Order: sequence, then structure tokens, then C-alpha cells
Amino acid sequence: MSFPGGVVEPGEGVVEAALREAAEEVGLKGVEPLGFLSPTLSPQGFWVQPVVVFREDLPALEPNPEEVAEVLLAPLEELLSLSPWSEVRLGRTVWHFPWRGVDIWGVTGNILKEFLEVWREAHRDPAGGPL
Repeated sequence: MSFPGGVVEPGEGVVEAALREAAEEVGLKGVEPLGFLSPTLSPQGFWVQPVVVFREDLPALEPNPEEVAEVLLAPLEELLSLSPWSEVRLGRTVWHFPWRGVDIWGVTGNILKEFLEVWREAHRDPAGGPL
């Protein structure tokens, strides 16, 4: 399981590559880039630069059968309510998010962990509680 992504082609920046890959892999277009999460090193030695995007409505996605076996849409509210757990593999902390019988883990789990932390922090009132 993973988020859309791939190699940055010559002449592209990270954002352009992320938008291209999302369009190629699942047909997602018309998104607004919001920012980045922390770069993450995969166990295979590739640097992954997560790009966070926004779109008001979600169109029907069209997965590319050569690259995507299935699209899973996890509602943010459900992800925020999960109880993730972690383990150390090859000297790295790996986060697991059990969701509807699926284990979201590895690089994807680690990216999801940071995204949810950033989301929670952005949605706290100044006193530290949820908005």
C-alpha cells in the first residue's frame, strides 16, 4: 500500500512530479499543493518527499491497472481515530495503522503518522485542545 509517487523526471520539481504521478496513477487532477511533510528514506534507499495537496471535491478516481491494484479511500475522521502501533525494523521505527482489515504501514504508515500529527496540531485551539 502506498500513496501515488515516483521518480522526479528531468526538468521537474518535486511538486510537478507529485502532481504528474497522481494524475498518471489514479487520475487525480486539479489539486492545490499546500506544502511538504518531512523527507523520508525508504528501506530501498530512495528519498521520498511527501507533498500535501487539497481538492474541495473528490472526482471518481481512475486507477491505472499497470500501476495500481486498488484505490482505498480512508476518511480522515477514521484515520484520526485509529490507534497506531510501531515496531523497529532494520533500525528504523515503522508505524502501523490497522484500518478496516488493512495494515497501513512502512513508509506509507510513517508518512501518515506525520500527516495526522500536523493535522492535529493545526486544529488545536491556543489552549492546546481540539477546535
